[in-house]
Amino acid sequence: MNVRFQTPHQYVFVHENVKHLLLVWSKEAKKQLFLAEEEGDSLHLKYPGETYAEMVLDQVEPVFFRQLEVEDTTISVVLGATFHYQGRLIGMYYNREQPDRDLYFFALEGDRLEDIPDEEYEGAARTFLEEFPEYIGEESPD
Repeated sequence: MNVRFQTPHQYVFVHENVKHLLLVWSKEAKKQLFLAEEEGDSLHLKYPGETYAEMVLDQVEPVFFRQLEVEDTTISVVLGATFHYQGRLIGMYYNREQPDRDLYFFALEGDRLEDIPDEEYEGAARTFLEEFPEYIGEESPD
């Protein structure tokens, strides 16, 4: 069975080691959050309750969608995962229009994205690939 929602805005992301599905309903300007569990080729969605959904959205919504200046162009990126590296919360972002392209990593400081120093960037990317091995088959991180 293949289920499709009436919104093209569906985003799977991992936050605090939990996989989530965010649905954004444009017409109603509403967001819905579900817990997403993979079993084989299936993705099982579970509504976590309003309190949990509000808590997670409060944490990720300010940094979920961003615009990046990359090589003289602006790209829209989406938060794909959060993880901890050297005591900091790191966000992995992917290109919204071309999700199979490069990955980008930033330290998350409240509602700001902070550049990771060059000497730590590779370590952060390596930590991400160790924690999320399903991304190893994709292009290497930027």
